[in-house]
Amino acid sequence: MIIEEKSEIKVLRNFCNNPFEYFSIAEICKKIKISRNWIYKIMSKFEQFEILEKSEKRYKLDFSQLFCKRLKLLFDAEYLSSLDEKLKNSVFGIIHKIIFEINPQSIVLVGSVALNEQRRESDIDFLVIAEKKEIPYFENCNIVLLNEKEFKEKYLKGDDFIISALSFGKIFYDTNIFIKFFENPLPVFSQELIQEKIKYCEKLEERIYILLKTDQKEAQEELLYLALQTARIILLKNRIVPKTKYEVGEQVAPFDKKLAEIIENLLKKEKLTEEKILKYVRVCMESI
Repeated sequence: MIIEEKSEIKVLRNFCNNPFEYFSIAEICKKIKISRNWIYKIMSKFEQFEILEKSEKRYKLDFSQLFCKRLKLLFDAEYLSSLDEKLKNSVFGIIHKIIFEINPQSIVLVGSVALNEQRRESDIDFLVIAEKKEIPYFENCNIVLLNEKEFKEKYLKGDDFIISALSFGKIFYDTNIFIKFFENPLPVFSQELIQEKIKYCEKLEERIYILLKTDQKEAQEELLYLALQTARIILLKNRIVPKTKYEVGEQVAPFDKKLAEIIENLLKKEKLTEEKILKYVRVCMESI
């Protein structure tokens, strides 16, 4: 049998939670706290079953193998079942209605709930691949609906939402549309995508200046979007997949401490002076 020990389950779960990442033996030992000798035995066994890809003494699952695809679905189902009862009922209720009403090809839980970083005010976010363009409405829920062609185009472009969904999403339902992308390496974020985000930041900057004359509260909310988009641009330039808004600040801190502090302050939602807002806008735009 491929899986006989709890330690083997831990190793496989780590691979499934990081489907595109290659790990050295030392990194696996540190991550799941199992001795090096035992990890060598496990990896040797997995190699015999031909479920691993190897690159310069680093390993990941080979998702061209049916076993690995089914394993990913199994661990994602396990995660969904482990959610808080109220949240789990909400997630499953939404999913069942999506399946019934639009006959999707794939449903993937994304965002903070997929990363177990949800807060009381967090929405439930989904990526849905389907040909139908109308989706049912759900309160406190965001659904990104794409057809298969649109999904492929965004994937090839290195769209950060798609890359984030592949890297961190939990697959609930799939007809081998979404999971087959695990067979290939992640695409590089394109310069076209980065330039689009820079242009969006410039529009946000203009909007904040206009709002400051009429609605300072809304201007501050737009400033948070600007800071988050700025951080995402920096991460994309460094080929790092952005996570949720609550984690982006920590991700960008090694590259821009000032921006990380701004995001942290804005997430607290404390009222800022007009002078402070203008200062934060300048820092964001200078960062990109």
